[in-house]
Amino acid sequence: MRQKVVWLTLGVLIGSLFVVSAYPTNGSSRHTVPVFQRINNAVPVYFIGNNIPRYFTETAQANPSLELKTPHILVVESSCVKDNPRLEELVRREILSGIPVIVIGDPGVINGAFKGQFFAELVAGRGPDGKPVGGATVYGYVTYPSNGVLVSKEFISIDDKTKAIKGAYNWALSNLQPNAGALRLGVAPLSSGAYWSYKGQLDFTSGDNWEPYGRLNVRTLYYGLIDDGSSQYDWYDVHVRQQSVPGKELWNSGWRTADMYTWIDADYYNPNGFLSDYEPTTTSGTTTVDVAIGIPAGERGAEGSAPQSWSYTLPNVRVYDESDYSQELAKWRHDIAEDKAVGAHTYQIEPGATLRFRERGYGAKVWREHYGVVYAKPPSWWGRLSGNWGWHCSGEYWVEFRVSMG
Repeated sequence: MRQKVVWLTLGVLIGSLFVVSAYPTNGSSRHTVPVFQRINNAVPVYFIGNNIPRYFTETAQANPSLELKTPHILVVESSCVKDNPRLEELVRREILSGIPVIVIGDPGVINGAFKGQFFAELVAGRGPDGKPVGGATVYGYVTYPSNGVLVSKEFISIDDKTKAIKGAYNWALSNLQPNAGALRLGVAPLSSGAYWSYKGQLDFTSGDNWEPYGRLNVRTLYYGLIDDGSSQYDWYDVHVRQQSVPGKELWNSGWRTADMYTWIDADYYNPNGFLSDYEPTTTSGTTTVDVAIGIPAGERGAEGSAPQSWSYTLPNVRVYDESDYSQELAKWRHDIAEDKAVGAHTYQIEPGATLRFRERGYGAKVWREHYGVVYAKPPSWWGRLSGNWGWHCSGEYWVEFRVSMG
């Protein structure tokens, strides 16, 4: 009798497993089909293109001959702007007046709006199953004057088009300046002597494109050295802010962050690109790391030193410095304990580097940046029962950008 009860119990358990697997719960977003909803845009959206109105509840076509109501957001399909001088000039005019511009397609239509413009373009990448990341779905761009320079912020997403456009609209809304549409150039610097001036920010997200593994977010900051006293060189600081949100946190998929990869190649495009400084170096047993970069007084004619510093935490994380001065390459691997809380939840790293370029006549001030993540998943309970205690690791999923300063 006892044997029958045991077999009956096992049968019920196995049957329950089949039922659960056949009818998944609402906890997994992979099995829900999102209903398409237009964006209820509170701010007017002007557009150039054919399919943009379907994404918003209210739009108006942009006309180069008419004055557009401010504030507003401009959304364009690049194929409808490219090689059209009047529309290209309209986009440039919008950028210079502080209007957020969202581009679907080739981002070249927002590049070259002004001298020294910060601009980043997604040029390569790889996602799950070895799928190449051929380019971004949507770009967003906004510019405003600050402390004597034009500051630019750029949004890049590889999510599916509907989600990417919504993300770009929300980003544009959060970066819409109170006086957008009426901004003017010619703001005088607020400081004297050498100092770092905020010039740009790269906001990237992989969105749900890498589900169920995780999401990669980037909010890297860029600074230019002002009043450095040198007539031959320009310096730029790159303050990386790279965030991993693992699948366990997002979708309860079990995937955790195992490694984060970052590199900045100063001479990838321009042989005169020079790595002046970088941090951190390899760590061991520390819980916090300090980053201090910049230039010392007298470097290539610079008057006075210009340091920048910050710190970030290393909870069960070890930094491996893989940089190489002979290659003008700053490179790091953050080894994250995937079986600890830091691997199961959101974590951000913040390495940095100082780059130097010739001022004029020696090519563009342009470099390449790489951001990547490796995910890991613990063995299943049936795997452990069969003696398999090893963790399963994904490949590295990554993106690379061409970054320029005009």
